Amino acid sequence: MPYTTYAMGDVHGRADLLAPLLEAIAQDAEASGVEPRVLFLGDIVDRGPSSRQAMDLVCETLERWPRSRLVRGNHDAYFLDFMTADAVDETKFDKWLMRLGGYATLSSYDLLSEGSIAGAAARFRAQFARHLEVLREAVPIVIDARMAYVHAGISPSRVITDQDPQVLMMIREGFLDYEGDLSHVIVHGHTVTASRLPEQTRTRISIDTGAYATGRLTCLAASADETKLEFLTATENAKTVHVTRRSAC
Repeated sequence: MPYTTYAMGDVHGRADLLAPLLEAIAQDAEASGVEPRVLFLGDIVDRGPSSRQAMDLVCETLERWPRSRLVRGNHDAYFLDFMTADAVDETKFDKWLMRLGGYATLSSYDLLSEGSIAGAAARFRAQFARHLEVLREAVPIVIDARMAYVHAGISPSRVITDQDPQVLMMIREGFLDYEGDLSHVIVHGHTVTASRLPEQTRTRISIDTGAYATGRLTCLAASADETKLEFLTATENAKTVHVTRRSAC
């Protein structure tokens, strides 16, 4: 059965922007009678104020539309490492907590009152087992006939089916500046676009529009035959959120 793919850019704790985009997708599905496939391109958590609520929405979407997938981002991996830790060197997580938005995530889960990493992780595992399961089941990449969906990008020197998962979560140099041919159009987030709007080149579509700072969350809608592309963007304006659409080039 044909379906529309909706690739979601980096959410970073902005559940207030994610919810109206998912509602717009639901309205599309109702109008077309076709179940959508939502691909979350990682970094659901950190920086923004509502990581727990954003993860709730991801879980609900995966259950509502079973073709959907979470693609693991580097922030999701940091969070998973933290929440599966027991007795470890707590300084290991200093960068994530202090510079990468980890404290905002712990606050959204009401875990800051715990006296240790082990205590916070144990309570998370007990109270949010479904969130933990979804993080563990996240995939490194989704590959279709013409397009591939990933968090950060790919290594152009390796075939699309033989990529290092760490590279898929972290790459910038060597991918963003690559001008040669690729086997697929790569749809990705991870690096906020210079324009803070979705950007396209011949071989990639970048949809990280810096939601946590800009109040603008973008997803790409691709038709089943991967020929019709449209951007849906939820934008915060005067404490209200509007969803707009425009055709991709």
